[in-house]
Amino acid sequence: MTASRDPAVDESFLDRVPLPVLVLRGQALEHNLAAMRDYSRRHDVELAPHVKTHLSPQLWRRQEAYGATACTLATVAQVRAMVEHAGVRRVLLANEVVAPGDLAALCRLRREHPDLEVMVFVDSTAAVGAMDRGLARSGADLGPLGVLVEVGPSGGRTGARGVDEARAVARAAAASERLQVVGVSGYEGVLASQGAVADRPRVVDAYLGDGETALRALLDADLVDRRPAILTFGGSDLYPAVVARLADAFDPDDVRVVLRSGCYVLHDHGLYARAQAAMPDGAGLPVFEPVLEVWGPVLSVPEPGRAVVGVGKRDASYDVEPPVPLRRRRDGQETALAELTVERLFDQHAILVGAGTRALAVGDLVAFGISHPCATMDRWRSAWIVDAAGDPVEEIVTLFG
Repeated sequence: MTASRDPAVDESFLDRVPLPVLVLRGQALEHNLAAMRDYSRRHDVELAPHVKTHLSPQLWRRQEAYGATACTLATVAQVRAMVEHAGVRRVLLANEVVAPGDLAALCRLRREHPDLEVMVFVDSTAAVGAMDRGLARSGADLGPLGVLVEVGPSGGRTGARGVDEARAVARAAAASERLQVVGVSGYEGVLASQGAVADRPRVVDAYLGDGETALRALLDADLVDRRPAILTFGGSDLYPAVVARLADAFDPDDVRVVLRSGCYVLHDHGLYARAQAAMPDGAGLPVFEPVLEVWGPVLSVPEPGRAVVGVGKRDASYDVEPPVPLRRRRDGQETALAELTVERLFDQHAILVGAGTRALAVGDLVAFGISHPCATMDRWRSAWIVDAAGDPVEEIVTLFG
């Protein structure tokens, strides 16, 4: 795709590219990167952002330039993609890796890149056994693989339930010559929608306390073969609770607290915007700005109160809620939209309804905000970063699929 400007033609970037198109607002992107960097430094915690959010080499390099010390990923395939195409060399693999094919692929990757450090989650003695067998088969020539003992809340997702179980997992891993216990991990985001809203802060704090207790137990039992040890939590909406509970819990020479928040870099107009709005004012928290916009043309206004735009499920996330109409562009001028909702989303079409359809005509361009950036980014293989004037700054690629 090309978006070079012909100075003889007075047309915008959006007039020169096929639609729909995904754009990233460059100023908001840089703002978010700086805000999270400053927040992490202020509380002396490390940042290993979950790059599954965008899986883009260019965006990862920006995160690294703004202080990220490691790259969090969810699958061995994602690790390979970012190692080979983005030069990533320090990875938190925030998942259990037990399948023989995954372990073999991880061993091949470590063999091809001797400077690559990968730390994998493990939550059961059964998983330790599967890893030990797989590594014996495929990686006997390699050094031990770092593992983080994952703790999980009752009724949640993965993770050892309770300190005793975490200690048993760590003992099993420490007994394997192919594994090295480097710390404790968890994911408090599974609690974001559990139980009564009023009880959530207490429940989250108790779970984070379990992670702290588990790490102390492993350190006391001399089961962590690394200093400083790692204690890592941090989804994209409850990360302030992680910092409040854990940032000062240990001597930083002994334990490094690592946040894995990923969506901060792109933020949104829905799920994370609401989470941010619910956070207390004056708490010194970063204020992120939405970065992503999906632009498409008005294809039809078939009847009063109804307009059809060329943006659909193939272009924007809808797992949490439909995209949000933001602005109309006509004759080079942009106008905010109101009294419009997406009634239905088809594969390639959005049905807009409401009094605001009176402001739309065939050929207008409409910008949509999204909710849940991960589920929008994985629909695109390329996107454009634009400046404040809407001119293209850089085309980025993603490595999904």
